[in-house]
Amino acid sequence: MMKDIENTDSVSYKRSLLIGMLLGCANSKISVTTKPLKAEFTVKHSVSQLDLVHWKATEIERLFAVKVRYTEQQKCLSFSAGRRVRIVHQWFHCGERKTITPKIRFMDHPIGLTMLLCDAGSIRRQKKQHKTGSLYYAKPSLTIAVRPFMEVEIALLLTHIKTLFGAEGYIKSTYRARTIRFNPENSQIIWQGVKRWIPEISSMHSKFQEAILAFGK
Repeated sequence: MMKDIENTDSVSYKRSLLIGMLLGCANSKISVTTKPLKAEFTVKHSVSQLDLVHWKATEIERLFAVKVRYTEQQKCLSFSAGRRVRIVHQWFHCGERKTITPKIRFMDHPIGLTMLLCDAGSIRRQKKQHKTGSLYYAKPSLTIAVRPFMEVEIALLLTHIKTLFGAEGYIKSTYRARTIRFNPENSQIIWQGVKRWIPEISSMHSKFQEAILAFGK
């Protein structure tokens, strides 16, 4: 049971936001030029998702009282912060590589999985055939690109999602990509848990339009 879910200033919300971003498009490193040591997060999106860059920047400044820096015509943002941000970096790094560890249990607010879906999620719709031979589209299903991570690490994330939302997924690996996939029924369970936390911006409305139409807003 998720506690204090309505409080968007809670520790749970703050660290879940950071973890979800880090497992998605964000990268982080320790800034050795500052004392005390700080972690620097960098997030880059495509031109079509400039509104997501702005949303994240606004939320980060609100939550952590830091100044967010923009580069490359605001497609990229970066910020540095101390203890809480540095700890999240340390939890999810092994040497120079991002990893998933048992600390995933601290992504205990829906905003964490929401950020991961915004960054690395996609919607799949499969064509199926009626007995009459006519084709139709099945309900959409959610996928998450997790190529940077090893299967044993992805399994930790899947277990956590099941614990938090009650939804089961599986790993699909090819030589080109590694993804988490959920069938339509489990996709609907996840959608009901994250939909209210999806940023109200144009790019995310377009990205999740199929889920909105199928599962509700």
